[in-house]
Amino acid sequence: MLIRVLVFYVLAFLFTFILGGIQQAAAISQQALILPQWGPGLAALSMLLIFRKDGHRLVVFARGVPASRYLLAALIPAGGGLLIYLLNSLLFHEPAFGDLTGVPWGLLLWVPLGAIGEELGWRGYLHKRLDTRLPGLASSLVVGLLWALWHVGLYQNGALYLAFFLLLMTSYTIVIYALVVDTGFNVVVAAIFHMMINVTNLFSFSVINEVGFMMLNALVWAGIAIVVVLTRRSLFTTKRASQ
Repeated sequence: MLIRVLVFYVLAFLFTFILGGIQQAAAISQQALILPQWGPGLAALSMLLIFRKDGHRLVVFARGVPASRYLLAALIPAGGGLLIYLLNSLLFHEPAFGDLTGVPWGLLLWVPLGAIGEELGWRGYLHKRLDTRLPGLASSLVVGLLWALWHVGLYQNGALYLAFFLLLMTSYTIVIYALVVDTGFNVVVAAIFHMMINVTNLFSFSVINEVGFMMLNALVWAGIAIVVVLTRRSLFTTKRASQ
């Protein structure tokens, strides 16, 4: 299993850098689309070819998943964003999302595709593979940390920012796990959650790289993740392979 994880992660970085190079060479503005988001997805598709004897199957869209699950995947991030707005206004007496004049609204057209590109890798392949070997909480922590560290462009914001970003991404991963684990790790459900997170991030575009905002963001989502774990404890403490 460790070999699979390492190969996937190396491929995710490799494809991310290649796509980043293509975007730069083609002078494609990041205000319109972000090609490197498909790095994890291409890594997942490559893993299916390299290790096809594993029999791993990506579940992009699963029949029988209730519409309420898709709705929850959209509403939970929206609710988290609203809570962050209210807390920021209450604690700091200033708008949570700063100046919206420089927001790259053109990215809204790319957001669904970018979310699918990432979720094919993080949930469709990596988390589904780890779920057969580790309890839900342990696999979520591993995937969350790897997902966070893949965002190398944020390293420049400093160690404190990165520490809270790690907390944020592991918290996201825990909530997404609870939404997709009984759907075969449905990529569409995960992508809807991811897409809504990215949409709310557009509203915080001017402050997203500030340490204070990242601290508040991470702590709110850590609280949400704790509630999810406590209310569905068996889901996170039992190995799925033994069920």
